[in-house]
Amino acid sequence: MPPPHSTSPDVKAQLEAQKQQCVFCKLVKKEIPGKIVFEDGKTIALLDIYPAVKGHTLFMPKEHYPLLPYLPPQEFTYLFGILPQLCKAVQSAMVAPSVNIFIANGGVAGQQSYHFLMHLLPRELGDGFFHFLFRDKSATGNHDVQKLSNTLRTRMNTYFSQNKSTASWHTGSGETPTYLKEIKDKSTILYEDEKVFCVVPNKGLASGQIELYSKIEQRELGKLSAEDSAHFFLVISFSASAVFESLGAQGTNIIVKSGMTDDHASGKLCAYILPRKQNDGLDSLLWQPKQPSYDIDGVAGRIKDKTWKVKFSEKKEEIKSPVISGSPISSHDEIKKALEKVKKG
Repeated sequence: MPPPHSTSPDVKAQLEAQKQQCVFCKLVKKEIPGKIVFEDGKTIALLDIYPAVKGHTLFMPKEHYPLLPYLPPQEFTYLFGILPQLCKAVQSAMVAPSVNIFIANGGVAGQQSYHFLMHLLPRELGDGFFHFLFRDKSATGNHDVQKLSNTLRTRMNTYFSQNKSTASWHTGSGETPTYLKEIKDKSTILYEDEKVFCVVPNKGLASGQIELYSKIEQRELGKLSAEDSAHFFLVISFSASAVFESLGAQGTNIIVKSGMTDDHASGKLCAYILPRKQNDGLDSLLWQPKQPSYDIDGVAGRIKDKTWKVKFSEKKEEIKSPVISGSPISSHDEIKKALEKVKKG
């Protein structure tokens, strides 16, 4: 979908109406109380009061954007540039060796409120959270692989051609680190540059599944620089758009695994982009809200104590908008449908 500045007046009006009803906008404005653990001029992080795991944190832009592709360039760069620091702070507070990031784009993917946000889930061995335990059951047909590859490469080539000065580091595909050679050899490469590569696995949880690996950092999202993190999520966003455009998905789940857990034995930093459709059998990715059995205020205090030094730093590269016009998901009809669904809810 296009960023807000490129939408039609009627869609802008609907977005403004949506904003007035948004519970997260009310939390940002302090109209309703929230367990705030971090806040600056552009972003806010709150403890989820119905956590999937202890320390479950919601991180979002303060401005109201319904979906990931709506974020304007500077907001995108800022949000994902600061994310590694916040992940490290949450992990440190919870003494957790690992962290997952969960994003739901669209109602079919489990998005419950149209204010874009990320779930930060601190993880450790033996935590009993198996919602992201992937079973290899579906292969992607060669025709779909080719469509995904063509779309993603075209989008990335266009991005780099438009940003030669800010992405001067890009000269080709770079070298493959040793820890990724086996994955690369056993999978179909969709896209590659000096910092990341995308593959379609031989079998995945869903047909059309894309996996994105960092060539900069083997295991920990929190060790990525602001620039490298912004680029990592830029390619994630392009990949999600490719799934919409090439495969006709109705939504996507983005799951970033970082570090070793019971459901991620390799421990490698990896983003999974999963196409979602009605009745696709992937509801097990979602968890049921439940009241915590521990002192949630105490947990909020521990995380807040670790986030005081989280700060955005200037970067060499400014990430441009990851949206390319012409994608089916950028149609005003689709936006209106999403807005109407939220209104009725």
